[in-house]
Amino acid sequence: MSKLVTITSKFYDKSGKQIINLNVQSRYKDSLNANSQKTDKLGLFVFQASPNRTVEILAKPPNQKDYTVFKTINSSIHSSEKNPIKVQLPKTIDEYKQVKQSSSTKGIVSTFFKIVDMNGKVMKNFPIQSRPKGKGNSPDKYTNDEGIVEVRSSPNRDIEVLVLTSNDTFFLKSSINSANGSSQPIFIKLDEPYEKFKSASTIKILDRDGSDYIVEKTNVEMLVVENGKKQLFSISNGKLPLQSMVGQKLEFTVYKPDGKPLKTQTYMATRVKNNPVEFHLDVDITKGSTAQNDPEINKNVKVDILITMDQMKKMWPKASATKIQPILDELNSDLTGYKLDTRLRQAHFMAQVRQEVGSSFSLREQVEYMGPTALKQIGYYRTHHKQADIDGYKRGQGPANGEVIANRMYDDNYRSAKYKLGNTSPGDGWRYLGRGLKQLTGKNNYQDLTNMYSTIWPGEKVDFVKNPELIEQPKYAVRSAIRFWLKFKLYDVADKGANGEQVDAITKVINEATNSYADRRAHFVQARKIFI
Repeated sequence: MSKLVTITSKFYDKSGKQIINLNVQSRYKDSLNANSQKTDKLGLFVFQASPNRTVEILAKPPNQKDYTVFKTINSSIHSSEKNPIKVQLPKTIDEYKQVKQSSSTKGIVSTFFKIVDMNGKVMKNFPIQSRPKGKGNSPDKYTNDEGIVEVRSSPNRDIEVLVLTSNDTFFLKSSINSANGSSQPIFIKLDEPYEKFKSASTIKILDRDGSDYIVEKTNVEMLVVENGKKQLFSISNGKLPLQSMVGQKLEFTVYKPDGKPLKTQTYMATRVKNNPVEFHLDVDITKGSTAQNDPEINKNVKVDILITMDQMKKMWPKASATKIQPILDELNSDLTGYKLDTRLRQAHFMAQVRQEVGSSFSLREQVEYMGPTALKQIGYYRTHHKQADIDGYKRGQGPANGEVIANRMYDDNYRSAKYKLGNTSPGDGWRYLGRGLKQLTGKNNYQDLTNMYSTIWPGEKVDFVKNPELIEQPKYAVRSAIRFWLKFKLYDVADKGANGEQVDAITKVINEATNSYADRRAHFVQARKIFI
């Protein structure tokens, strides 16, 4: 029987207020059996499940007749009281308390639908169409930030809901009777994952007279509204090729040659193949170069050096797009600041990451699968071979005890002065084992990341010594590696060439004592073909 894992979730209402004493449930997907509880005084719902199972988290807000699924997760996801799984309801508690079930059959009633992808991801600002059964389609409607859309109709009317597909057609997904309406959303699950709805388009920049805005090295800043991330593109032909997700809200600001911004323009893709979009700016322009002043912006990301999902999937064919996408988003958020603004730098960086996270793209070191031979090369086990034979992973016997292995392998008492990690207290080896894209290891390195973090990302302060598991999250997994890349100026080494000599020089800084020099060279050969 597999060992149960503990999952900690926390409930919030629409306003962000934690919800206490809420009726909640957990259950395996498609199961009729549920574990019923109430959230505690902190809004927490703690439950257990078998590893690697799809689990649904449900709640029954005030004045609701039934439980509704608000979150679907894999049970092996990491969570804790300090880092719970966030479950947010689409309304405030006060709004739920004010809901009264209408018995009227006159006038217009509202039926709500919630749209999620095939993996349960909420589809925000996603287009749907509705119609009376068998009639023509209505204009597009869009889900809100909770994936919910309202369809208004006469009472007791048969209505149909159609959803967008990645082929840009609308497909019938729900046919119901509106009855007296419903305040509880009806779930509609798409047949495709979110990643299929990547939209391609072109933004054409025009001046106030409708002429093409053609200025050499025009800087266009893009803001992703949902997360505040910015990218800056440099164009010279008045056209910006664009890839974004359907429903993703973006804002664009064009900068004049003197660095002054023009009025911000908004954009949201509503189809996978969007028609070109025209931005009309309140400015006159003459074709050709204008003032030579550089814009007062500290980033300069060119469209042709953005890292793509296709490149990442070629480097990690076994890893899912769902796993890679948040990593990709963080990397592309500041390629210039991260010193990944050339294809050569990207190839060197990815070659090292490939060795660190492996083919499965694991953001935590899998010490429980290290065999005796590998253990005998590291720390304590270099002089305790028999213990390595006992502790190490044996095929067919399940995972080894990773905690025991990490605590012994990374104990400073068995490491030379040059390779000490700062692991001096019991449990430090396991607490500070390898995490992130560079597999940051050891208490000293976690402390160094904590010290440097706010200097690279001003306005953010994170203590990775107290919260080491954070580095398993995509954002911090990337940033932990970027901190190392910047601190040791490995980009300067990368700039020297595309040969094994440069690969070895970078490897030596990352892990001088490793036996993986040849593997990292091989990864670079692959990365060079993909990124350069």
